[in-house]
Amino acid sequence: MTPSTVLPDEIRDVARALCGEPVTGMSEIRRGGNSRIFRVQCRSGGFALKKYPAADNRNRLEAEVNALRFMERQNIDRTPRVAAVAPEQRFALLTWLEGEAVAEASDRDVADFAGFQIALDAVIDARARSEIGEASEACLSGPRIVAQIERRYARLEAVKHEVPEFAAFFDGVLVPALGRYREAADATYRRLGLDFSVDLPPEFRTLIPSDMGIHNALRGPDGRLRFLDFEYFGWDDPLTSIANFVMHPGMRLSAGQKAAYREALLGHFRRHAEAERLAALLPLYGLRWCAIILGELLPERWRHRQESNAALGTWEQARREQIGKARAVMAELGA
Repeated sequence: MTPSTVLPDEIRDVARALCGEPVTGMSEIRRGGNSRIFRVQCRSGGFALKKYPAADNRNRLEAEVNALRFMERQNIDRTPRVAAVAPEQRFALLTWLEGEAVAEASDRDVADFAGFQIALDAVIDARARSEIGEASEACLSGPRIVAQIERRYARLEAVKHEVPEFAAFFDGVLVPALGRYREAADATYRRLGLDFSVDLPPEFRTLIPSDMGIHNALRGPDGRLRFLDFEYFGWDDPLTSIANFVMHPGMRLSAGQKAAYREALLGHFRRHAEAERLAALLPLYGLRWCAIILGELLPERWRHRQESNAALGTWEQARREQIGKARAVMAELGA
């Protein structure tokens, strides 16, 4: 997006207050689907000023600030640092990371993403356990994953006839798949001697970014990745990191890259039948992703995105694209 220099006085005032010194330059560099990002230049250097959305049940600012402070404390050095926070106004001032957008993930990048997730797990301490909450929509039990899907299904049910061909896909593919996948996962858990309905015990959980991929990374001057955007960060099943990464519709990973990420994490997380549980839960994670992708069919979700970025294109175009992405996920699952 072309930087914008026409900014409300409120944003400039917040920037000056958080920098604690005169602002010599400022421009908006991203109006994404959620938060807005401004580049701020002061005498002491450059910063990213982030404005978090108000219309959300999750405190995104708190989640990201806690995540970044944890990483700074544990010397994970490829993320921004928190310079200052204005919680009442939903702003955080972060150190600026130099880098370029990543157009496509290389094999080395996939290994880098996996290494980053493993590094987060390796430095978990007692303070993190007390200060950091669950990841956004944590998938800590079978019923919690199913409930997330069902909540989204209920909203999609109300609009299914407004989009050509969606009703047949929803009723004929998505709804029946939920019952099949749930029963199959429950049966696998019973075979493993596990309880599908019980939350994963804390000792088997890890800290995950939740929304991790090339859309939240930069390639630094040294060629290594820098990692951004931790609004959904928190405790979850390690399997959620695998599913979220390999199934993300924006990643365009090869089968080999998906396998590499999956095997790297399964090689590290050997605590609670992760490989067997992943095979059981992956179809449910796929349905969850379909339901997330199809959220663009909802008027309220579309309005929320337009408020952050009015240049998203037409709603009709967005709905067609999202239905196509959901169909692709289901095809990969064999449905």
